[in-house]
Amino acid sequence: MMFSAMLSLLLALAVIGGCQAKTSVGLDAARDRNLLAADLYNAIGADRLNENIVIGTAVIQTSMALAFYGAKGQTAIELKEGMRLGIGDGDQVSQRFGSFQQSLTRDNNLRLANNIYINENLEFKGAFRDVAQRQFDSNIEKLDFHPPYNKRTADGINRAIATKTNNQIQDILKPELLNDRTDGVMVNGVTYSAPWQKAFKLDKTEKRSFRTSSGQSVQVDTMWTLNHFNYAEVRSLDAKVLELPYQNSEFSMLVLLPNRKDGLRALQQSLVGKNLLSELSEMSMHKVEVELPKFSVTFGVSLEQPFKQLGVTTMFSRAGDFGNMYRMFVSHFINAVEHKAHVEVSEAGVEQPLESGLLKGLFSRNKKFEADHPFAFAIKNRDSIVFMGHVANYAYV
Repeated sequence: MMFSAMLSLLLALAVIGGCQAKTSVGLDAARDRNLLAADLYNAIGADRLNENIVIGTAVIQTSMALAFYGAKGQTAIELKEGMRLGIGDGDQVSQRFGSFQQSLTRDNNLRLANNIYINENLEFKGAFRDVAQRQFDSNIEKLDFHPPYNKRTADGINRAIATKTNNQIQDILKPELLNDRTDGVMVNGVTYSAPWQKAFKLDKTEKRSFRTSSGQSVQVDTMWTLNHFNYAEVRSLDAKVLELPYQNSEFSMLVLLPNRKDGLRALQQSLVGKNLLSELSEMSMHKVEVELPKFSVTFGVSLEQPFKQLGVTTMFSRAGDFGNMYRMFVSHFINAVEHKAHVEVSEAGVEQPLESGLLKGLFSRNKKFEADHPFAFAIKNRDSIVFMGHVANYAYV
């Protein structure tokens, strides 16, 4: 009887220990995902403070988890460290990130295409093909990169990405990236547009002034609402932060508004090396009067230079080793990683906001969030940042 009781206790402790370990890995993965979001936002956005940008930071990381599965040697080490892929070998990393990507794409408002194309004279390894298709829903193909057929090939790739992203991601790959010396390219397109949990009323949208990064004042379509939102004035960021929940409550947008009209650069620099969500412990529910421009941002970038800033270098050169991806006797590499993201923000939602007029007067002491100058934003899924970007000039399409 005592032996049976002891055995039951040991089994219970093992189960608890396993659950705690799984939880710890999940927390570490979210932390690493958020740190990489800050890394990529700084590497890509620091020189683009006068334009609107959006980066699908989490889906870049998942695509690189697949690349890591196909990599060996120094290339694998650089990908694991630079892309903050966490603990584990290729199988463990691919399973973890494949599961995360699958959880993201359960929301039909997020459309993702993560494809790999190699020279028609090369071959994929069977195990890599299986993992890419089964865990990452990636189309992987052998194509003709040789001029003059490179334009036709690029057009076909662009059509495939557009189809998978509701035609929001167009012309992700330029034909000149394909030639006789191209071994392989990765293309990564993602789009997100979803209804709010608390809608902005269409009849409250009106033209208001917005000061661009260049100091120009322009009239923009600005949405208005007065409602309960998660809000904080964050000293470490010198900014106000507002959280706008989407109808799917696992997703929300964080809007980071610098206290200074010209504070976007300082805000971006304050995020370097930080997990943004760890800076927001002061957030709490307040009634907030919100004025936020409608915006639609589509942004594409070649990731070779940003990756090199993060220590990922060999994958783009003859030193690259993708021996677990290519079925060849000599090393082959990835010539380019092309990323393009699209995010749209409008009034659409399911709940009506509080009315203006009388209620607006009654709640005159409420917090005011007036996004009339450049601001940053992040879209998160639970504890993980999925997109980061900023609006520095006015653009709504």
